[in-house]
Amino acid sequence: MRLRHLGRLGAAAASSLALMVAAAGVASAHECFNASRSDQGNASAGAHSAAWETVSLDTVLTQFIGLPSDLAACVEAKAPAAGVPSSFTFGMKQAVGQGGVIAERNPNMEAKGLGSDGKGIDHAEDAYGEAIGMLIEECSATA
Repeated sequence: MRLRHLGRLGAAAASSLALMVAAAGVASAHECFNASRSDQGNASAGAHSAAWETVSLDTVLTQFIGLPSDLAACVEAKAPAAGVPSSFTFGMKQAVGQGGVIAERNPNMEAKGLGSDGKGIDHAEDAYGEAIGMLIEECSATA
């Protein structure tokens, strides 16, 4: 029974990553970030530009996904080894594409994996949702 619960928790957590977009404003509703920019570039953009907002992984995990702080701390500790960044800098004022979102209906985003290829504009859920879900599952199993 416990394994079934953990499996559901992991699946729910992975899909809940999309919820992180609701609390960080318009850009995070699309969870678009510049995957090609350095950490220093993200920090500068988040601090000095109204077009970008930086959100910590802790905020994503505790406030947007709703994880308890001890579970979030475990995920954060394991995140670097899984390739998950410690923060996200989301585009807040970007060009409006089809459906009000950059590349919303671009078939290449999903079909060719352009939303999670680590180049240009990526989507946080596509790029890190599965990894974060697996970390939540792993941390839940050891808690």
